Amino acid sequence: MYKVLLVDDEPSIREGLTTIIHWEKYSFQVMATAGSGREAIACFNEIKPDLTIIDIRMPGMTGLEVIEQLRVQHPDAHFLILSGYADFDYAKKAISFGVDGYLLKPVDEDEIIVELERIALQLHQERETLARYAGEDTAYREHQIEALLYDSLQGEGSGEEDSLGLHWPQYQVILLEIHAAPDLQRSNEMKRKLVEAFDQKQRAIVFSFHSGLGLLTHEVVDQASTSQSLYDELRALLAEWDVKMYAATGEPVQSTAEIARSYTQANSLLAERFLFTEQRIKRWEEGRISPQGEHEHHSIAEADGVQAPDEVELADKLYYALDIRSSESVMRVLGEMQDRLVTYYWTEQAVKTAFSQVFSLAFNKLAAANQQMQSIMQEHSVLINEVYHQLTMADLKAMSAEHLNRLIQRMGGGSKDTVMKQMIEFIQRNPGENLKLEVLAEVFNYNSSYLGKLFKNHTGEYFNAFLDKVRIEKAKTLLDEGLKVHQVAARVGYANVDYFHSKFKKYVGESPSAYKQARLQSQGSETNHHDNEGE
Repeated sequence: MYKVLLVDDEPSIREGLTTIIHWEKYSFQVMATAGSGREAIACFNEIKPDLTIIDIRMPGMTGLEVIEQLRVQHPDAHFLILSGYADFDYAKKAISFGVDGYLLKPVDEDEIIVELERIALQLHQERETLARYAGEDTAYREHQIEALLYDSLQGEGSGEEDSLGLHWPQYQVILLEIHAAPDLQRSNEMKRKLVEAFDQKQRAIVFSFHSGLGLLTHEVVDQASTSQSLYDELRALLAEWDVKMYAATGEPVQSTAEIARSYTQANSLLAERFLFTEQRIKRWEEGRISPQGEHEHHSIAEADGVQAPDEVELADKLYYALDIRSSESVMRVLGEMQDRLVTYYWTEQAVKTAFSQVFSLAFNKLAAANQQMQSIMQEHSVLINEVYHQLTMADLKAMSAEHLNRLIQRMGGGSKDTVMKQMIEFIQRNPGENLKLEVLAEVFNYNSSYLGKLFKNHTGEYFNAFLDKVRIEKAKTLLDEGLKVHQVAARVGYANVDYFHSKFKKYVGESPSAYKQARLQSQGSETNHHDNEGE
């Protein structure tokens, strides 16, 4: 069982999370709960949980401060954050701390189960890896190359090059990240295949590292042609296992004391595997992350003039595209998400978390507007789970498009209606949304000025005037149902009640209160009339 620590300042949430989930079924056990940041740190140090689920906003010490402090001594710890709608700025910061996932309050049971299954698999793989490297890879040459790397990483000299026969004019490290179903025998066979092709022919030394296999070679890869030819050779050697392979190389160095630099560069570049688009070995000078390990991506992006993406705005656009059942619009929004989120966040975990946030907001809106469709939230749980399993950005975009288009089909298929008909029906379904012509123009792929003219010609009304009239008609219905004026204003998209008053009086001829009172009196008169008729 994997140990869990639950942290939230609200006792009802701690109790709810403890009881609504059948933790043991998913290989977890809640070992402790904490109601504050300080208490969380004390509990963490005592029980050493495998997973900590923590509220992002708490009085005193916030969840972010807890994660930041624990990361110093426990860099590999796993965290799931809990966040309300108002906490997106905090959630963005949490991305930089490498959290494993994000859950929107109120927590949905299906969503947390999906996260637990995903993290349980990750923890299982981590334990298998530790066990494998603790009990295997004990061959003499493996130890020698590890010792050589370790000594050079520590800035020390090493005599290992003599026993390894490493009297080469130059040295270069190439790392291969290999993805396949967990199978120890298969891993050993793949390694043996590479040893036969490289070690035994004195071309390179094969060694294991945390994500796959490495080559220490004197056959320098410093051009596109050599990186492509070696990649093709490696793929051919491993072809029988049908693996996905990503490869990166550090720069060539002149002495064994510098080998660690080549290794560090290759490892840093491989961390960008999520953004690889070409099937070849990526070379050290192609990386976006500096070899010195400067990961202040947000500061760098902002220095380059890149604005922080607005996940709420992107979620609105995705919701609009889904609501009008337009696969074409969905693809445009996904493209915009990729452009804006990747440019700003850079790292795999951060991009995936940002995608999950956008999907969560859009699906919550969609479910609220289509309460009869339980499949919407079921699709959401599956989609969020799949987000974290994609190996590259291209895989993530393709998978997302497939899920969203499947949802559109379940909602009634792609719309064949004209743009004007779709716009009018969308406005009538969503009068309470913060609708803007510019945003709708992006969704429908039109220039906003041109779309405004089309709308005016079709309806005889300017967009904002038409929107106001739809809202006022909806407001009259809500007032008839007995809602209070301030409730109606919020429901139909007017944040300012005074502004709602002025708009209502402009189109109806009287204030909302007067309209409501008149309707009540009219209904009372009708009731008395019917009573008299029955006497």
